Amino acid sequence: MTGGPGGGGAGAPESKLAFALSGGGARAAYQTGVLCHIGARLPNLRIPLLTGVSAGAINVGFLASYRGDLGQATRALKRRWLSLTTEEVLRTNPTSLLKVGVRLGGSLLGGGIGVTQQFRSLVDTAPLREFIERNLIVGAIGKRIEAGYLDAVGLTAMSYQTGRAVLFVQGESSVRPRPASAHYRLVRTHISVDHILASASIPLVFPAVKLGQQYYGDGSFRSAAPLAPAIHMGADRIFTISARYRRSELEARQPDTTGYPPPARVLGLLLNSVFLDTLDWDAAALRRINHLIESLPPEMAQRQGLRHVDLLILRPSRDIGRLARDFEIELPPSLRFLVRGLGTPGVKNADFLSYLLFESEYIRALVQLGEADAEANWDRIEAFLT
Repeated sequence: MTGGPGGGGAGAPESKLAFALSGGGARAAYQTGVLCHIGARLPNLRIPLLTGVSAGAINVGFLASYRGDLGQATRALKRRWLSLTTEEVLRTNPTSLLKVGVRLGGSLLGGGIGVTQQFRSLVDTAPLREFIERNLIVGAIGKRIEAGYLDAVGLTAMSYQTGRAVLFVQGESSVRPRPASAHYRLVRTHISVDHILASASIPLVFPAVKLGQQYYGDGSFRSAAPLAPAIHMGADRIFTISARYRRSELEARQPDTTGYPPPARVLGLLLNSVFLDTLDWDAAALRRINHLIESLPPEMAQRQGLRHVDLLILRPSRDIGRLARDFEIELPPSLRFLVRGLGTPGVKNADFLSYLLFESEYIRALVQLGEADAEANWDRIEAFLT
């Protein structure tokens, strides 16, 4: 668990707390375990700012729209995750997977004509939309903001038309102005199911989602600063949850595969670079900025628009990628056949599989791990949040 340098802002009465939930597919179940323990210990905790991207956007959408206190909301979120199966996220029947294969093959061989124009994604996520619509009442977000339970909610997505990351924000009063950026813009809107799905749509794997006149995908793939939305929305304290296990030097030296790397290993590393590395890089940048602010006269920092932001990161005490290997057998047969074809049996660390394994036993293991880690680190978490 990592904290930013200094702790003066954590107890200041004017400080504003944000929960920033990042992505990671099925790994986001670990977030749920942590959140559930916090909700059980601090059921009346008010979290003014909620920001999310990718699978974290789904968790944020649920917490922001649930009509109850934090304890009730996190218990309900845990129940939803524990009831989840792969079939409720994507279609895994042989017919659907065969259609995708035919379209992909036609796209590669057809030169952009005929059937090639119909290819949109590797999997059909219609079940995920149905799951979100069944479990989230996104229209309640505005009412909870009006009632004072929240100040603002922000979700990050990537525009395929412009290549920019877009922060969709509901709750205008808490958003602080920021300089224009060629790679980042802010849009004030009413959060909908489409915004949540857009933020969680992994490029090529999940279909893009149309919002207005543009198509959007997973914001993690374009935003190198996952903590930035919370900071731009006015946070002075940020609590976030990483899905990266911090390896010891000895563990880091051990190879996860031998010989030529199978596709599963390559894909796992690519996903790690998007969902895990960026949070670590952004946290390091935030610590450096905090150190700079502490060395400047207060009036100079104020003129530059700089402010100290406290940060606390909770990390898993076990390697989630290695944990996933024990649950590969739980996958639906057709999907298990495909991932094994990518070489999952040849790697010790099933990182690629850990993002796609939406099966109840694996989800339960991640939730329990999150609860146990929150319990083990409770003194630091409680001191930071309260």
